[in-house]
Amino acid sequence: MYVVKYIKYGSEEYKETLKLRNDVMRKPLGRSIYDEDLSVEQRQIIIGAFETNSLFTNLLIGCGVLSYRGNNHWMVEYLCVDSVLQKKGVGSALLQCLEKIARDRGATVIGLDSRLAAVDFYQRFGYLPKGEVFHKEIAPGGHIYMEKPIFQLPKEEKEHSHGCSCGHDHHGHHHHHHDDDCDC
Repeated sequence: MYVVKYIKYGSEEYKETLKLRNDVMRKPLGRSIYDEDLSVEQRQIIIGAFETNSLFTNLLIGCGVLSYRGNNHWMVEYLCVDSVLQKKGVGSALLQCLEKIARDRGATVIGLDSRLAAVDFYQRFGYLPKGEVFHKEIAPGGHIYMEKPIFQLPKEEKEHSHGCSCGHDHHGHHHHHHDDDCDC
């Protein structure tokens, strides 16, 4: 069992996301996330999946980072799951939670840069490849930009929907309670 929660930039839990992202996404490529300037993440939304069984209370097993690019366009910056636990639904749960957060904040499009090996995974969730394959300096190997249109529910339906307990006001400003569970 696991719970998905907000993570505060700079916190101990945030440091755990750096270690997880480094172990899963950087070390195998001979890179280090600690060489990167991630200060932009102060303004981004970070969530984590934490194991809740009796042996591993609060063990981080996956994380996701979401940013706002303007004009109702949101971007999944990171989606990372512990290598041992991949293909067990954690990545799917995190992606759906990030989508819910973005939708609740008025998203009409969510984009992401997918590794070529992950394209099929994202296509299952309605993301479509756009443009050419490219290479990232920080993560060698082919990537492609993918995008998903988000259809907003009518206002009256939105008010009755349940999901993430993430705060936002009706002026489009996004603020969130870092300690709330994100029960998507």
